[in-house]
Amino acid sequence: MSAFRKKNRRSGEDRRSGEERRKFDDPKFKGPGTDIIREQKPMKRSIRLTVSPSWDEIERVRNESDEFLKSHMLPHDTVDALTMVISELIENGVKYGVFKSPENKMIVILHIGQSVITVEVINPVDETAHYHLRRLDRAIQWIRGHQDPFEAYIERLKEVSKRPLHDEESGLGLVRIAYEGGAILDFFVGEDNILNVSAVSNVEGEFWR
Repeated sequence: MSAFRKKNRRSGEDRRSGEERRKFDDPKFKGPGTDIIREQKPMKRSIRLTVSPSWDEIERVRNESDEFLKSHMLPHDTVDALTMVISELIENGVKYGVFKSPENKMIVILHIGQSVITVEVINPVDETAHYHLRRLDRAIQWIRGHQDPFEAYIERLKEVSKRPLHDEESGLGLVRIAYEGGAILDFFVGEDNILNVSAVSNVEGEFWR
């Protein structure tokens, strides 16, 4: 707009009125007859969802997470892998969490960083979860003991194929998170018996411009 500014030809002094200067110098001002918007709001890096301990809630969280991830222009394969990670962690939360009152909920946090994407699922537990937590720790350490998550996936598939069909504790979901989701698993139990399970996926490229 500098070409249209009113100036004293001798001194170069800006002779525009205060209103004119406000309109043309304010980056938030959108003048008539133009579609130029100079200021854009930054995209959200995280979403936090409160989830009831119900199997029906998994699909809702999948859909909201899918929409959030796609809004950041992530590749479809990456979005599919991350929604799988979210689903598996929520299923574990529903299965092994302790929800003694309607106020007890799960929390799902999805955060997009410069080169990693983190999924956290938080749910209440109690002293009865000790056995599950030991199994969870062993499973994560077992996965980490394999140089390639694909090897762990194949080995676990062979084990699952030998188990009865009604066996629901295969641990295959965690291996899928490591292999298909390309994620590093971890967990801790915080104050008030709150279990936090996280999956951190490395993602090539930077999505924040």
